[in-house]
Amino acid sequence: MSVLKARHVNAVLPDKASLPGWRQVGSRSVDESGSLCEAVAGDACESVIATGAANFTRGPQKTDTWLRFSFTVYSCRTEGAAQRLYKALTDDDPRPDGAGGPQFGDESAVSSDLLDGEYPVAYIHNKVRVGSTVLWTYAMGSEKAVTSERAEMAAKLQTQRVQQAHKGLEPTASADVP
Repeated sequence: MSVLKARHVNAVLPDKASLPGWRQVGSRSVDESGSLCEAVAGDACESVIATGAANFTRGPQKTDTWLRFSFTVYSCRTEGAAQRLYKALTDDDPRPDGAGGPQFGDESAVSSDLLDGEYPVAYIHNKVRVGSTVLWTYAMGSEKAVTSERAEMAAKLQTQRVQQAHKGLEPTASADVP
């Protein structure tokens, strides 16, 4: 299947079974109005059919174990539209470890940021394009909990679920993130 419809976007978002031991924050959501995308990428969203989001967390906030994964999936009408959206999504600073990260999908990039404060919050963003679908996954939490390995596991999970849907399969990929 070359273009994912809203029902497919909902199916590719991780669920509790795909991230054992994690707590889902709220429910998965799918937006067909374009407003979720436009808030992030403006005009690059004109060809987005549906945007889906899901969030998971583990460990109490303001501790060394706090970690949150956020998954966003953008389904575009064409591969060219997905390429434009992919380029429009924000890149932060290169990862502190200097690694470029593994390559997922047709295009992928990794960036990171650190928000200083009493309880510093680390971010690692992974953006991936698979055909006409763009994924934006990030790990957020304490500096000790947010590792390149964990962020890559989240991006790989989301990429595999989208690839399964593009092949016409029910998304079943899961990840046991330490």
